[in-house]
Amino acid sequence: MGMMIQTGDHVILYHSERMNYLVTVQSKGSFSTHRGQLPFDRIAGREYGDAIRTHLGFLFYLLKPGLADLAMKVKRSTTIVYPKDVGVMLLSAGVFPGARVIETGSGSGALTTILASFVRPDGRVYSYERRPEFSANARANVERYRLLSFCEFFVRDPEHEGFEQLDVDAVLLDVPEPWTLVAPAHKALKGGHSLVSISPTVEQVRKTVSAMEMQGFTRIHVKETLEREMLVRTSGIRPADRMVAHTVYTVVGNKVNEPGLANVAMPEPVPDSPRDEV
Repeated sequence: MGMMIQTGDHVILYHSERMNYLVTVQSKGSFSTHRGQLPFDRIAGREYGDAIRTHLGFLFYLLKPGLADLAMKVKRSTTIVYPKDVGVMLLSAGVFPGARVIETGSGSGALTTILASFVRPDGRVYSYERRPEFSANARANVERYRLLSFCEFFVRDPEHEGFEQLDVDAVLLDVPEPWTLVAPAHKALKGGHSLVSISPTVEQVRKTVSAMEMQGFTRIHVKETLEREMLVRTSGIRPADRMVAHTVYTVVGNKVNEPGLANVAMPEPVPDSPRDEV
């Protein structure tokens, strides 16, 4: 038996790549498309993977949305982090169930949604945002996906006020001037744990890396992820004409407990002098 769809669940109504919708199943009413209407009472009680037809006879499949679907469909008040970049961020930060993670800023809540899904049931996401309207929208999106119990939202400027939390497992920065938050991030992190920052320009990356080197981070890496879909057809397989190319650079580094020694080049050991043979 598959998973039964209930009122409040999220479903992808899939007809084709050009016609698919992420909807929340309601207790009454219907979802309208130009291919016809799909009453919610005919969706609730079915299983993911089932097929349903509109009143005009067009076929739709009921599919289970993934985290990438949920993140890409949030109500946007800002640009969002693309799934291809989130994957690198999560693996680099070592986010796990039970982790305590700080993110700045909240934006539209796309990254918050994914983080909350990874840290539950015992972890926590602390989401900081300077602008109250952005924080409110992010909170509403997270609540829509029933993940609010794993998050706390703060309308606050960490550059001047710092973070409230200490000994967190990871800090993720998505702000225009991430170098200004490197010092508060260092203070909030556990020793040896990761700071991950994303920026669209190399000028931002240069300033961020410099701040991380001076503040007390080591093993600093800068990465860029490109995504290209393949077109699979009976006549042949080839890359798509369009791709999700540059979005952001990802900067990753680990906190050291003695900042003054973070990036000091140590002298190579002098090999022992060869002993005289007897």
